[in-house]
Amino acid sequence: MIDVSYNNIKSGLVRLICDELKTLLENLPREEGAESSAIKVGFVTYNKILHFYNVKSALAQPQMMVVSDTAEMFVPLLDGFLVNYQESRAVISNLLDQIPDMFADTNESETVFAPVIQAGVEAFKAAECSGKLFIFHSSMPTAEAPGKLKNRDDKKLVNTEKEKTLFQPQKGVYEQLSKDCVAQGCCVDLFLFPSQYVDLATMADVPSHTGGSVYKYNNFQVETDGEHFLRELRKDVQKNIGFDAIMRVRTSTGFRATDFFGAIHMNNTTDIEMAAVDCEKALTVELKHDDTLSEETGALMQCALLYTTINGERRLRIHNLSLNCSLQLSELYKSCETDSLINFFAKSAYRAILNQPLKNVKEILVNQTAHMLACYRKNCASPSAASQDTWSE
Repeated sequence: MIDVSYNNIKSGLVRLICDELKTLLENLPREEGAESSAIKVGFVTYNKILHFYNVKSALAQPQMMVVSDTAEMFVPLLDGFLVNYQESRAVISNLLDQIPDMFADTNESETVFAPVIQAGVEAFKAAECSGKLFIFHSSMPTAEAPGKLKNRDDKKLVNTEKEKTLFQPQKGVYEQLSKDCVAQGCCVDLFLFPSQYVDLATMADVPSHTGGSVYKYNNFQVETDGEHFLRELRKDVQKNIGFDAIMRVRTSTGFRATDFFGAIHMNNTTDIEMAAVDCEKALTVELKHDDTLSEETGALMQCALLYTTINGERRLRIHNLSLNCSLQLSELYKSCETDSLINFFAKSAYRAILNQPLKNVKEILVNQTAHMLACYRKNCASPSAASQDTWSE
């Protein structure tokens, strides 16, 4: 999904993307041992209307189909939109050559955003498959369409009780889009190139619930930022990925999973749903210890992930973990994984700022840290050690 509004054409971004895609599409992820990738690709350009392209291998030239009714988004063609790259290489190469010139003289600066995601969901529905949207977008969607946004960057709210509203996504269209995406297995990756304020809290809401990522390049210039952007794009396209994933965490008695943090969606309290999952997605699980644990049997945990491979196979991956239990607090402190702990605190704080003033979130973090240190000093440190070296004993 390529935003071909004035800013992206003028900066040279559209030409850069189109040139890079010719090489990048040769290296799509493939199953081990497979000669070529089973992934199909499709192309949309857009400003305040959407242009779909028929790149069927039998065509001499790509064909454009325009959808201007963004309120009722549909895909104007089924056959020829999502194609095997190797079969349609010549037509796709032709299209990528034409796109920068086709919009070279555009003066259109208004864009839509939600209908672009909706178009991707509809395309996957029609093709009865899951997949990933790569959206290259530059500005706040101000055109008349579902998901239109307005500037709400109110500096007067900073350091007040209402500061949290700046971080909260707008409810409504994007919330529903996230659910539609997860239901269809549609992951959204957003590459954003803003030159002024964009409502990132809202625009990033769909990627953050679908196993997607957000990449942001302020005041993008091809000469200085181009290589950085292309490096991240190549890595993102080429990494191994599983689609339409559902995960469940099970535990032995004495403790249980109570909360989950990550680029996920949850319809209930046990099933973690991700439109896609890859090697760079971390999921943090909070476990509550609410009954006696046995030193003999330890604590047992299972993580089961059901997902679809890029070849369309449904697979199950299971991780089993057995943890030792101890009655000694000093053993707990010795075995503590600091990286995991900091990761957990960071993610829980990130979620908390959506509902509480920043000042409260900072205080909670400081209090939790102080409590852990005080507990160590009281129960684990030797009475004679008055220096701060007790923490590293």
